[in-house]
Amino acid sequence: MLDNLHKALLPHWLQLQQQANANPRLRWMLWGVLYIFLMYFALSLGDWRAEQAQSINQLQRTAIKLEQLESQTEWPQRWADEKQVSEQLNNRLWKATTPGLAEADLQNYLRNLMNNHNADGVRLRLAPTETLVIGGETLFKVSADVSGVIGSAQINAFMRTMAEHPQVLLVERFSYSPQRGGQLSLLVTAYFSAATESASEAGNVAL
Repeated sequence: MLDNLHKALLPHWLQLQQQANANPRLRWMLWGVLYIFLMYFALSLGDWRAEQAQSINQLQRTAIKLEQLESQTEWPQRWADEKQVSEQLNNRLWKATTPGLAEADLQNYLRNLMNNHNADGVRLRLAPTETLVIGGETLFKVSADVSGVIGSAQINAFMRTMAEHPQVLLVERFSYSPQRGGQLSLLVTAYFSAATESASEAGNVAL
């Protein structure tokens, strides 16, 4: 097949040689085409070599960073510590499957808390519940404005009971006036994480 191709192209090649020898302009044009091709090949080769060198340098920098990370033996301990802190914080959150259940749980807890400390004239008003997404976890922010009358002999136990609850309650506003018969007013906020039904029942225990 190659022999046939050679025989077919040979007359055309000889004819081109004859025309180039007889026509200087054609000869210079052919040399120009060859020069352009060689320049293009040289530039392409230079770009390819530059890209390869850049890739090699990037791989070397990556390898150095990986070696440095591997030599830092404290990373497993850091990861374990962060995991432990995350679990501790999650255990301090309230649990509820829906915003409505979260609101009901907080209302029930606060009413029981006030009643167990002999509060009179209890009033409880919920703020609009907010849904937050933090670290890929959905949280319900429930706030309640609570007021009532608690005797001075009960107020310390009231605050201690709220502070010792397994789940965190943030007291954003607190006012107590013994001179006005023990008038108490406070704004509390609880953060609920979306949980299964069983986890919600187990997490929000009574006083």
